[in-house]
Amino acid sequence: MHISVIIPTLDNPNDLRDAVKALNLQLNLPSEVVIVDSSSNDEINKLTESIKSNFTITYKRIGRAYRFDRLLLILKRVPLIKNLLLDTPKGRAFPYEATNYGVEVAKHEWIALLDATTIPNENWINDYCNIIKNTDAEVVLGNTKYLADTYFQKLLRACSFGAKGIQTSPGSLMKKKDYLNGFKITEGVRSGGDVDWKNRVNEQYESVTPENSYLVYPNLPRNFFQCAKKFFIYSIYTAVQDISHKIKDLYLIVILLFTLVLIPKWNAIVGWETSAYYIPHITKIWLISIALILLVSVIYNRIALPKSQSSIFRNVHKITFFVIISFVIYNWNGYFASWVEESVWYIPHITKIYVSIICLASFLYRGIFFPLKNNISIQFLFPVNWVCCGIIGFLLDLVKAPGYILGTIFAPFIKAARIQNNKESN
Repeated sequence: MHISVIIPTLDNPNDLRDAVKALNLQLNLPSEVVIVDSSSNDEINKLTESIKSNFTITYKRIGRAYRFDRLLLILKRVPLIKNLLLDTPKGRAFPYEATNYGVEVAKHEWIALLDATTIPNENWINDYCNIIKNTDAEVVLGNTKYLADTYFQKLLRACSFGAKGIQTSPGSLMKKKDYLNGFKITEGVRSGGDVDWKNRVNEQYESVTPENSYLVYPNLPRNFFQCAKKFFIYSIYTAVQDISHKIKDLYLIVILLFTLVLIPKWNAIVGWETSAYYIPHITKIWLISIALILLVSVIYNRIALPKSQSSIFRNVHKITFFVIISFVIYNWNGYFASWVEESVWYIPHITKIYVSIICLASFLYRGIFFPLKNNISIQFLFPVNWVCCGIIGFLLDLVKAPGYILGTIFAPFIKAARIQNNKESN
């Protein structure tokens, strides 16, 4: 099999050197390595001219990075701003855009996806070729394990990635014609496109993911600030796409809980009947609306869409049920005890207890359940590290919340920029 390996890269010559070194050690060498560069300088180009390799290296430049280049690309879609940014250069290509371009220029029938920060072992290409030859598989997906050296990286891996191999687009092997026939990775987004791509590939092709990890990712963030920045940016682009439904459901719950607190106090905030914004029976209207949504969604899920994968209706009845319970708890002492502390139904600090239980559940999930489920050793977690994992995981969830909200707000502009970028590329 003649294989072209596609490597997108951006300002990381040392990582690229390690990736090329690993490819030189393959038992089954690739026929070609396509390096697609959008760095801010020419270091990658110079490296490709000087580095020793046992295969053909094809170097392609696609854009040149500069500060805030992708933000300016989005702002160029805003009518009041675009005239001021007509002469703004294109800037960098996101990894998925660079990967798609690399596949287009690849010279061979089979393509293998990689990136400069993911390192394959020496058996990668050889074993993947054998899987294609000896099974009915049309696509072999990557299996990547995250490495951790520093103490913070080990905590981060424990609460976010785990020690098991993860199915990834880097490391995947498929035919070039299949990739280009409607299976390019979504462009115009910084993250999440590979998840969407894997979902589509698994649905349409006979795909296999090896049990053993053939690749490692050694570049986890080394401090919380760097990690929070990365998670925040990734959450913005994840919000634009039809992926990560459980995470989006979680933040929908947060928004609904906010309305739960705001709605009952609305008339008091605006000034009751004297205000133009006074809404009679607003709490009852809100509660009835939530109940109707619950009823309609349950009927729709059970009757109209028994096997539906629609993200709109998948979990709305569960979310609505959770919000109704939260509403009842929030108003428990008022409705059932009339704020009489001597009443048998009065529960002091019930709302604080409820919120504390939710936060504690999230903390324990990130600190204990998720790590153990994903092969983090008990010896590492206890007696202290599970607490640190829980804190880091909980804080990262808080960091991602505004990212999802901003992603939802800017989704139309991001999609418009993506469409325009595709037109310009064609």
